[in-house]
Amino acid sequence: MFFDELYLGEPRYWWREDTRYSTNPADHPTSLLAQGTLRKLHRGQAQQAAQAPPRALDLGAGEGADSIRLALLGYSVDAIEISPVGASKISDFAAKVGVQVNVQVADVSTYMPGEEYDVIICNGLLHYVEDKSSVVERMQRATRTGGINVVSLWSTRTPVPSCHEVVPTYPDDEHGVVHKLYQDWDLDLMYFEADKRESSHSGMPDHSHSHIKLIAQKPAKACSA
Repeated sequence: MFFDELYLGEPRYWWREDTRYSTNPADHPTSLLAQGTLRKLHRGQAQQAAQAPPRALDLGAGEGADSIRLALLGYSVDAIEISPVGASKISDFAAKVGVQVNVQVADVSTYMPGEEYDVIICNGLLHYVEDKSSVVERMQRATRTGGINVVSLWSTRTPVPSCHEVVPTYPDDEHGVVHKLYQDWDLDLMYFEADKRESSHSGMPDHSHSHIKLIAQKPAKACSA
């Protein structure tokens, strides 16, 4: 499998910065999405403190940076990763930081969440999924009222770099499937990032991507088919 090879080839493929697991938004100056997510989660912590531990789902969790940050914030985290190598690294990295992440090896295109979550993250996954609607709609149904979805995927504004053509990719139009599926949600953040230089991994020639990124909160009457 392509991602098994990537994760076996490097001790740490993603998020190599020393601040990778920081829950301080200021420690992520190059990621508006990470900053916005952490600020929103910090604002909600006072309310959550009086309740049962909040639940989070990380779809396409990679090596677990998002999952581990959520665990450090007190979330009970389920991480779904298709690569057994990646899944093993999530467990190892979480143990080294001193947190628990519940890791499952599964294909997100057919995975059915069995719980209701306060936060669902889908970061860097949907451009590998042709049927985005079914995945997003399952995410939305599994999100409690008032919970949030955090999504990042490649857009069609610029071509997918040739170095990524080793596996099929399905970027979305900026006002395409994903944008439409969240039109009835409360958008905390929605932006289109054009031709951003890739800096989160190595092993490929210099290249860039365009992105669709959003943080959306599920309202009481959200339409989630």
